[in-house]
Amino acid sequence: MDHQARFRAVFDVAYAPLCRYAQHRGLTGPDAEDLVAQTLEIAWRRIDDVPVAEPLPWLYAVARNLWRNQERTNRRRRALLARFRAPSAACEEPAATEPGVLRAALDSLSDGDREVLRLVAWDGLIPAEVAVVLGCSPATARTRLHRARGRLAARLGIGADTRRRAQPEHKQGDRLDSVEVPR
Repeated sequence: MDHQARFRAVFDVAYAPLCRYAQHRGLTGPDAEDLVAQTLEIAWRRIDDVPVAEPLPWLYAVARNLWRNQERTNRRRRALLARFRAPSAACEEPAATEPGVLRAALDSLSDGDREVLRLVAWDGLIPAEVAVVLGCSPATARTRLHRARGRLAARLGIGADTRRRAQPEHKQGDRLDSVEVPR
């Protein structure tokens, strides 16, 4: 398959998922389109590096790096503007509407925790694919996902006792029936 045909195949598979990826990170309109375009541009230039069987995790990793770079730039720009902005009631930005409980809990997590949860919940990746995106081993990706889920549950006030009740009851005679778990 020639360079152009291979890119076309990658484009056909990846365009819609990359658009969703951008939207899940809060990008809309031209910003989302720019992230997708930049990701596909890199795929075009490095088509030999794009995995043939599963291109999406590789492309998500590229998109994630581009998005994180843009977020850093935006943070620096906001910090710089805040230093030079004169305090004035007329200049204050209107208060944003309060996000939902889940959104607030998600926003209170670290960037790494939010990203691993988004990759699984919003982008539908399995931990092995998350590992490719994050550049770590599948075991590390599973551990990060487990810990991020635990921290999110803690922020939502879902304790271990609540999660335990959601699990199926053990049958009589199960070894676990006789084990008392300290709380």
